[in-house]
Amino acid sequence: MPSFHLRFVGRDVLPRGLSSREVEESFALSADDLHELKHEFRGNARIGAAYQLLMLRATGRLPDAMTGIPKALLQYMTMSMGMRAPDIASLASLYKDAHTSGLHKQWARERADFSIADEPVHAALLDALHQLAATAVSLDDLVKQAEMWLYEKRYVLPGDRAIRDLARKAFAAQEAAAIKAVMSGVPAHQRIAALRELYSKRPGPGSVTVLEWLREPPGKHGRATLKEITDKIHCVKKWGVETWKLEGIPLTRLRAYGHEVVGRPPSETKRLVEQQQILQLCAFSYVVLLDLNDQAADVGGRCVVDLYRKASGRVQKKQAVSSVDLRAERVKFKEVLHDPSLKDKEIVAALRALLPKEEHDFAGTRAAMIRQSLVDDDAPRVTALLHSLAVLDIRGVDGDKAMQQLTTLQSLAECGATSLPQDFDISMADPSWHDLLSSPDRRKALAALKACAMTAVRKGVRGGKLWVAHSTRHRSREEQLIPPKEWSASSKSLIRALSLTDDPDKYLQRVLSRVDECLKQLSEAVRTGVVTVDSRGEMHIDPIQALEVEPQVTNTRDTLFKKIGDQQFAGMLVEIDAKTGLSEALLGRRAKDLDELKALYGALFAHGTENTAKGVCAMIPGLQVSHITTAMRAIEARGRLRDANNRVIEYQQSFPIASLWGEGDKASADSMTIDTSRHLHSARVEHRRKTHGVGIYVHMSDTWSLFYDQPIVLNDRQAGSAVHGVEAYNVSRREDQIRLQLLAVDTHGYTNAAMTVSKLLGFDLCVRLQRLSERKIYLPWGAQVPEDLERLNVGKASLKRIREGWSELMRLIASIRQGKLTAREALSRLGSAAKGDVVHSAADELGKLLRTIFLCDYFTKPEFRREMHALLNRGESVHFLQRAVYHGRVGVSRGRRSDELMAISGAHTLLTNVVIAWNTMKMQDVIDYWRANRQPIEDSWIRRMGPVHFEHINFRGIISFNFDPFTDALLDKQPRKRTRVA
Repeated sequence: MPSFHLRFVGRDVLPRGLSSREVEESFALSADDLHELKHEFRGNARIGAAYQLLMLRATGRLPDAMTGIPKALLQYMTMSMGMRAPDIASLASLYKDAHTSGLHKQWARERADFSIADEPVHAALLDALHQLAATAVSLDDLVKQAEMWLYEKRYVLPGDRAIRDLARKAFAAQEAAAIKAVMSGVPAHQRIAALRELYSKRPGPGSVTVLEWLREPPGKHGRATLKEITDKIHCVKKWGVETWKLEGIPLTRLRAYGHEVVGRPPSETKRLVEQQQILQLCAFSYVVLLDLNDQAADVGGRCVVDLYRKASGRVQKKQAVSSVDLRAERVKFKEVLHDPSLKDKEIVAALRALLPKEEHDFAGTRAAMIRQSLVDDDAPRVTALLHSLAVLDIRGVDGDKAMQQLTTLQSLAECGATSLPQDFDISMADPSWHDLLSSPDRRKALAALKACAMTAVRKGVRGGKLWVAHSTRHRSREEQLIPPKEWSASSKSLIRALSLTDDPDKYLQRVLSRVDECLKQLSEAVRTGVVTVDSRGEMHIDPIQALEVEPQVTNTRDTLFKKIGDQQFAGMLVEIDAKTGLSEALLGRRAKDLDELKALYGALFAHGTENTAKGVCAMIPGLQVSHITTAMRAIEARGRLRDANNRVIEYQQSFPIASLWGEGDKASADSMTIDTSRHLHSARVEHRRKTHGVGIYVHMSDTWSLFYDQPIVLNDRQAGSAVHGVEAYNVSRREDQIRLQLLAVDTHGYTNAAMTVSKLLGFDLCVRLQRLSERKIYLPWGAQVPEDLERLNVGKASLKRIREGWSELMRLIASIRQGKLTAREALSRLGSAAKGDVVHSAADELGKLLRTIFLCDYFTKPEFRREMHALLNRGESVHFLQRAVYHGRVGVSRGRRSDELMAISGAHTLLTNVVIAWNTMKMQDVIDYWRANRQPIEDSWIRRMGPVHFEHINFRGIISFNFDPFTDALLDKQPRKRTRVA
């Protein structure tokens, strides 16, 4: 059942403003129900029994007798049973005695197949909560999970206090186990030293504590930021954090404890009970070390790129100067050669004077000149960068060349050497560095070794050949994959579960058969002139002609949105929240009062738009900045924004018109840039607009909803993010949801390895490539090309490499499916830096064959090509709406923490989905009204209208919320006050 339908689970009171559509979706009576009611009950007793039944099915609880029945639900029940709707003050007015009410409750339980939760059930629930507590963000989340556990197993939910007491027990047991793990895994003297220093003041201006300094996120990228990060790593390592044994505590719980420390002042943490202090501060220190190591590796890699970029700039300037000198020398040559007063011997002597034999002549490539510049001009900077990165515990496999270089440099530094020994083995370095390492000037040779090691370390970490101990993003490959013993024991069953085979030849047979079919298909297209091949071996096709815009479609769309009318963005948010319960997903419970709800909405606006907490506070009367910042921290908890988005998406897809836009099995993915300050360490320059920004990579279903979002670094390859979004959706989808079968991306979202990984995970990656006519098709070595394709530029794919890396490739895919690592992490290790790795080679070669199949379909099937372009163009349309929601730039001090950046991405996507869902809801209402009044409107017209129209929405100005129609749907039921007897 969709999660927005499950928003009623746990309630004993229904909102008064239920719509007729909500009643039909969540409170429908079947024909068997009506037959049973008719024969079992008489008169108004049918209404009471029917309400008991519907409440139990929708909420898992029997209704409170003192509450009223929503008007729409009462009308539906009486109409379905052929009765006249009576005036009912509350459910209690239908019953004359408690005995009748008890009989109805018993009948409802039997009819709905619900049982009473007894002691054994409570014990089983407590056991389940012990396991769920390891990943639950808060007590309220755990209570909600307990309600869902009982509901799914068809048990009547007991009172809130009973469930909450069980959740507290589970949370307390989890915390007690975590405290025990800390006490045993962290030596006492290290705990004492860590706590003492965390509360101490740092020297220098500002007078902040070490705790505040450690939780301060990094600023802009560069050497100064890298030094600050490494200083923090040195500080944390003084306490021996890297030796702490905290593997018994799930990383999610460690992050949750650390998040509590980050979200409160140090003085409040100091007031906690001693054991809780120790637990939270030790978890904070442990997580900080993991994050600092990741940041140091990333910022260090960026510093390496900056050094190469600056060296490239110097080389370019030298080449420009050299070109000017060459032109001047050419003029002198002409003057000497064509001087009639000079004889032959005099001409030769003059030319020799212009070009002396002793002059240095550098005939190397541009890359060689850049390496030379690094050695000559950047040696001190390279040395300082390597010295900063020495704080990282970088490890690698035995015999790795980069590790040999680091070991050599370390031994030379220990003995105080200032030059490279003559007997240095240059084979441990890349051949491109051999000339510089063999230089007679051994000081420069040592500088060359440092530059070579700096490059090799960056490439090794990116390609997975090197890793950083105590890291999350740069872990070793063996930590990310299924252990070898487990893989050898269960590989066959795991591969069968993926619907794959452990025999590469069986899989290749199917792929090659499909390649042959596609080549025949392409050959026929060339023969008929649909595809042409030019003299350079490039394929060409006629461009897709845009479909004519029908006047009926345009006029109907304009009329439809005119009838919908203008709307305030805040009002849309309140109405969609009442329909989906997104605020309940964000808080883990329903809001207690309107002020809390306003603060939550303010936090969404502060995260998801260009406004800051202070700016939003000025736009919402009655709120304080502290209320909004507290709510902003709360919704940063992992998973909450995703759950809220899922509720809105499922609500939007429940409307009949959504099925006209798509079947839900196709999607597109693209990045949208949010402008930022150039001082943000994750900011990059967008190549089109030449402004600094961060990317929000969103996946859009063919029904227009944005079902996945993730922040990315601009100008990095987006293939990992593209595949990860689809795999995360397919794994977490409900059983009644359709798997995504196709993802359309642009050039940045594609690599050969990504096409392989996506195909093995069960969906097709289809790419709109730039300069498509120059893209090759690939065939196995020895394959025969059809006669009509002989002029085609054909590349070669190695089946041998696929066979050699097949087993490890299957291990990687199975590890992704088991959640050992994400597809994004896997593909980040299969980039160009991983060349030479057997898994990379197998994925790359297989991807070439899969790309051949795709290109043949793309060139020969216009309807397939049009469908791809339509999906991608829809994504571009959504970007206009996203820009309307977030039209400014991220503040200088925001987006530095990864949690905050993810919250910005998630909140922005949620607000965009709110607009899409609200437009879909109103479009459905208008279309239903027109059809009820027999006003003509065709399904083919609706297919060409999207719900991303926003000209009728006011996104700016004073934010006011009209809660009156939706209060009982949004707020938790307030307990009835007892009247004091005088």
